[in-house]
Order: sequence, then structure tokens, then C-alpha cells
Amino acid sequence: MPGKLLKYSLSFLLPFFIIGNVLIAHYKGIEPEAGADSMIILGAQVIGSPAKPSRTLRERLDVAIPYLKENPNTRVIVCGGQGGRETATESSVMKSYLINNGIESQRIYEEDQSTRTIHQFIYSRSLAELGKTVVVTSDFHMLRSIMLAKRSGIEDISGLPAAVGRESRETRRAFFREPLALLNSFLFDHPEQQPDKITQ
Repeated sequence: MPGKLLKYSLSFLLPFFIIGNVLIAHYKGIEPEAGADSMIILGAQVIGSPAKPSRTLRERLDVAIPYLKENPNTRVIVCGGQGGRETATESSVMKSYLINNGIESQRIYEEDQSTRTIHQFIYSRSLAELGKTVVVTSDFHMLRSIMLAKRSGIEDISGLPAAVGRESRETRRAFFREPLALLNSFLFDHPEQQPDKITQ
């Protein structure tokens, strides 16, 4: 009986992960629309004291900077509150990084309350009239991010994915984690829910 259960479980899980990763891979290569009114850069962990961007967050910021320089009228919202093991809000670290790389401070809006992906879109909408929007996040996270952005009422949206190396630990983790997170978000992440009930 345990052997049959394992067989049935594998017959479901393997196609689930394959199909999920095929869908996720499709969004890794999308390109942003030029001349966006707004850019939303999703937060990720900051490390150290004083705090600095983690590798994942730095990848997102580095891919955003050329777009912002090529589109000087695009405002940028940097997202992320302060986690329990972080010494500063993610948004403040992101803002400093952008300024140090030539992005004018008056273009940058800080969303410093969110701790979950969908919160970043909900709270960003309260900071500015977004208009045509580009979301920046890690490539494997793009499908889920665009889904949640649209669910939060941001309809005119395109993506600017930050490439993650195939051999990185983050990519290996994402192969298993992200399809599950996508399914979880599809079922449970809704703007009308209370913030503490919305899942990462």
C-alpha cells in the first residue's frame, strides 16, 4: 500500500512541477514596455549592518537602473518592510542603492510596510497613480508577480525580469518552491483578505 501511494503521488507531482516550471519559464523572457509611468521593484532580503542588498535584491536593482536611465520620466517605487533579522527596511536600502547609481531621489517612492508579495502591489497603489507599470523581480518570480499585480488592480503592466543563474542555489530552490507558491497564491492571495492572512 505505501508503495502504491508513493507511485500515485509521484504520478501527480512530477507533471505538476514540470507544467508549473514551463509556465514560469515562459515569463522569464518577457520584456518591459518602454516609457512606463511607474516601475515597481519588489523587495528581497537585505543583509549586514549597515544593511546592504542581498545578491537577489542587487540583481533586481541592477536590471532596473538601465531602464530608469533610458526612461527618465518613469517614477520608481521600491518595496519592502523590515524583517525580523534585517537591520533596515528593504525599501530604504533599495532607495540608497538607486541614488548611489545615479537615479534622482525625487523619482523614488518608498513602500516600507509590506512583508508579502501581494502587499507590495496593494500598498504601491496608495503611493501614486501608477498608470503604465513595469514590475521588476527575479525571473522565476515574474509569473506570480504579474498575476498578483493584476489581481490587485494594476492592469497595464509588463515585466522586467532579473536573470538568476541556472547553477545558483536560488534557481534550484525555485524549481520546487515556485510552482507551489504559484498555486498557493492563485488560491489564497486576494486583495480583499486581511493583510495577515495573505500568503507570501
